[in-house]
Amino acid sequence: MLTRALLTNRSTHKSTRQSVKLTYLRPIILVGAFSFLSSCDFISNKILTKPIVKIENAQLSAQDFSQELATKLKNLDALSAKDPQTLTVFKNQIVNDFIISTFIDFWFEENKLKITKEELDKEVKFFVSSYPSDAAFREALAEAGMNYSQWISKVESGLRKKRLFESLNAGANPVTEEELLSYYNNHRTQYEQRESVLLAHILVNDENQAEIVRKLLRTQNFTEVAKKYSSAYTNESEDVYGWVEKDSAPELEKVFKYRNGEVFGPIKMSEGMHIFKLLQRRAFRIRTFEESRAEVLAEVQALRETARFTAWLDEQIKRYKVKKNLNMLESIRVETQ
Repeated sequence: MLTRALLTNRSTHKSTRQSVKLTYLRPIILVGAFSFLSSCDFISNKILTKPIVKIENAQLSAQDFSQELATKLKNLDALSAKDPQTLTVFKNQIVNDFIISTFIDFWFEENKLKITKEELDKEVKFFVSSYPSDAAFREALAEAGMNYSQWISKVESGLRKKRLFESLNAGANPVTEEELLSYYNNHRTQYEQRESVLLAHILVNDENQAEIVRKLLRTQNFTEVAKKYSSAYTNESEDVYGWVEKDSAPELEKVFKYRNGEVFGPIKMSEGMHIFKLLQRRAFRIRTFEESRAEVLAEVQALRETARFTAWLDEQIKRYKVKKNLNMLESIRVETQ
C-alpha cells in the first residue's frame, strides 16, 4: 500500500566520507565528500534538472535528490553506505518526505494558509535556545550538512506539518475509558516493569582514583565521598545514578547479584570508572492500568493521529498523480573515498 510506504524511514550510523554517483545510461552526477559538483565539463544541465519525482507543478530534481542523499549518507560507515538495503531506505525516505511535504504545501495553498513570521521566529528561537551558544548551534548545522537557509526551510516545513495535524485532529472525539482499558489489556506486555535496582555512584577517571575512593569508603560515608570526589555529583541528583533494569546494560548485569547497601566496583564504562552502591530493588511486575494510564493515553492518541493522517494521505494520493522516475532512482549508487 502506497500510504504505508510513505511512512517508512529512520536510520542512524557512524561517520565516514562517501561520494554519491547517479548513473543514467552514463555517469551523470557525483557528490564528492558530500559537496555537489556540477561542472558543465562533467554533466549536462538537462540531466541535472530531470525530475526524480513530479507531482503537478512540483518536482524533486536529480540534483536536489543527490544532494539530499549525500547529506543523509554523511553519518554512515563505508560498508553501510554501499549496502543496497540501507541505500533503498534512504532513497525512499527522501522521496516520501518530498511527496508528503508537497501534499502539505498544496493543502496550505488550497486553504490559503501560511506560517507567519512570528510563528517561525518563535520556533527558531526555541530550537536555537537548546544549544549552549550560537557557535554550538552553527557547528551542529555544519555537521548536519545544512546552511542556515536550508534549516529555516525545514523548520517551516515542520510547522506546516504541525498545522495539518492540528486541523486533522480538531473536533475529534475524546478517547474513552473503554478504549484505554481495551488497549492496556491487549498490550499488557508493554507495561512490564523488569527487575531493577536503584544505584548510587561515584565517577572517577581511572583505576588509580577508583582505588583511592574504595579505601576512603572503608571509613567514610558514601554520599560524602561522592560529594568530594565524584565528577558526576550534582546538588540536584547528588550521588544517585538511577534505576537500572535487568538486561538493559551488559556491563551492569553483575549488579543484580548484590544486596541492598553493598558497595562494589569499579566498573569501567564510557564515562569513566564507577563505584556503585545498591540502594533499592524492585521485582518484576506488570504496572497497573492506573500507573500506566498517561502512557496508554498518549499511545492511543498517537494511533488515532496516525490513522487520520494515513487517511488524509490516501485522499491526496488519489487526488494527485505522483510520477516517479524509477530508472533514475534505481541507478543511484554510492562510492566511498
